[in-house]
Amino acid sequence: MSQSIKTVMVIGASGSVGQPIVDALLAANFTVSVLTRESSTRTFPSTVKVHPTDYSEASLLKAFHGIGAIVSTIATFSTFLQNAIISTAIAAGVKRFIPSEYGIDTSLPSIPALLPPAAPKQETVAYLKGRETEIEWTAICVGAFFDWAFKIPGLFGWDLKAKKATIFDGGETEYEVTNVAQIGRSVVAVLAPEHLEETKNKYVYVNSFTLTQNKILGTLERLTGAKFEVESAETEELAKFGLEKLRASKGGEEGVAYKDGDFEVITAAIYGHGGFNNFSRTRGLWNERLGLPVEDFEETMVRIVRESA
Repeated sequence: MSQSIKTVMVIGASGSVGQPIVDALLAANFTVSVLTRESSTRTFPSTVKVHPTDYSEASLLKAFHGIGAIVSTIATFSTFLQNAIISTAIAAGVKRFIPSEYGIDTSLPSIPALLPPAAPKQETVAYLKGRETEIEWTAICVGAFFDWAFKIPGLFGWDLKAKKATIFDGGETEYEVTNVAQIGRSVVAVLAPEHLEETKNKYVYVNSFTLTQNKILGTLERLTGAKFEVESAETEELAKFGLEKLRASKGGEEGVAYKDGDFEVITAAIYGHGGFNNFSRTRGLWNERLGLPVEDFEETMVRIVRESA
């Protein structure tokens, strides 16, 4: 039986998903601390304990002392660092580790071939599986970040200010999306006493909505009163193009990020290429089991349009 968890540390707390996770944990009355680089000037609420670190084993061991769970939200291209962090967490007696997932379904064996930037995430879970007698884990898959993504013009093919959209494969492919606040709530739910045992050593799949691009486009045009300029594209071609760029730009040493191509292969995966982002049908959602709220699509879209104005 998993032990109750009261103290949680978030790694990467200043990022797009880290901040809403910190907010959700605080709202749920967890004792929250964050791990930051020694050079960081980022500030947090007074109730959050900040642990500056140089990521040495001694520094991490000190920071992890007394922590019940670690929630990693470090960037995709830094996920290869997680195995060393996990090893130190085990030495410090941490009970549960939530690795940096929060995207498409990385459990599928075709990840290394079709989506190389996500392969280190898969390797992290494999490492955790090999150490399950020493530390528990939960990998949370959420699909595409929904409300956050519209804040960056052109990301995933949407540009609200310019009223432009790239629609893939005809726009009728269903895919999973999650608002960042729902990601925070899912982390809280996984760490709640009533769900610790059922989420132990498992992939957990949650979302806000299962959508099509055409549904989003139609709603955006209705809410803005504007006709969008639409470009048609194919995920197969985008993925092929991205993989070619990845192969040409990959650094030769561990941890050197792809210089080009990651945007293309990730976008293709989000919109259905490889079958990585339709887990509501292939895996089943945990939303109801975890007590997550049913969100309103119309309300979300109204907020997205308002914030983009």
